[in-house]
Amino acid sequence: MAKTTIVNFDFRDRFLSLNFPFFIVVLYQQIQIIMPTNQHIISLNEATTMTHAYQNAQQFQGLTKACLIDNNAYQQLMTQAGCEGVRTYFALNDTGVLTIVVVGVDANGNDMTTGVILNHALDCPQVCPINSPLM
Repeated sequence: MAKTTIVNFDFRDRFLSLNFPFFIVVLYQQIQIIMPTNQHIISLNEATTMTHAYQNAQQFQGLTKACLIDNNAYQQLMTQAGCEGVRTYFALNDTGVLTIVVVGVDANGNDMTTGVILNHALDCPQVCPINSPLM
């Protein structure tokens, strides 16, 4: 089952600041919206279309096509206290090669910059998958 995030909207302050009559404030109800958080899974067809568009685009020729970071490193990042998600930044390493920096994200959407931060990815074309439809 997909993990959900519950967002509460409280309109009382909004009504009071607009000086609505008391009976409208009394009619206030708290609205609860449940947003699924697992909207990130895509089909192989979508993934292939997207990765090939990047790899075939003239402006990206010769740049990094993919980055590999091992499961253990991701597990350390994702299992740290308060980690609700992962944010990936595009970056340049010390030799000017495109890479990624990965950081945990807390429940408020803030980067967990005092926690585990990942890089030292194995970049493709130096280390590429064999026979992947994404290449």
